[in-house]
Amino acid sequence: MQLFVKTLTGATLTCDVEGTTQVAELKQQVAEKTGVSAEEIVLIQGLSVVEKEATINMVIRLCGGKKKRKKKIYTKPKRIAHKHKKRPKAILEYFNVDNTGKITKLKIECEKCPAGTYMADHPDRHTCGKCGNMFYKLTKDGKRLPIPKQNKPAAVVKEVAVAAKGGAKGKKK
Repeated sequence: MQLFVKTLTGATLTCDVEGTTQVAELKQQVAEKTGVSAEEIVLIQGLSVVEKEATINMVIRLCGGKKKRKKKIYTKPKRIAHKHKKRPKAILEYFNVDNTGKITKLKIECEKCPAGTYMADHPDRHTCGKCGNMFYKLTKDGKRLPIPKQNKPAAVVKEVAVAAKGGAKGKKK
């Protein structure tokens, strides 16, 4: 089988090889004809299987490359990425199935957002986390429910230090 090897100068060499010839032997033949050592030669061909009268390009390995850059030292630690919590059967939080097989929704869907966007259930209102839409829960009279008060400990009052007369020292007018 005859192969054509295109050299760096653009000249084409012909090499007679058999089907069982290895790449190292082909490199040795090209090295003898061109005078370049076989270790520096790299043969490139687009296909994985070499056919009869195929053209192979010859390239030479070069030493060196891009200059190494110094590794950056960051002063702040990287932000820890949020890890998604897997909840098995999470869809059951949105629906309730009776003994009769009837399915009822536990949460309200938002009217402004696309289907499947459920609103958060607060003690006095329903809130959409996507668009901010709110529905207030009403009493039988049609009035809004009061916000339930939570038992919290008394807030600690912070005293603010008042600056002395004359302002801060050292400032120029």
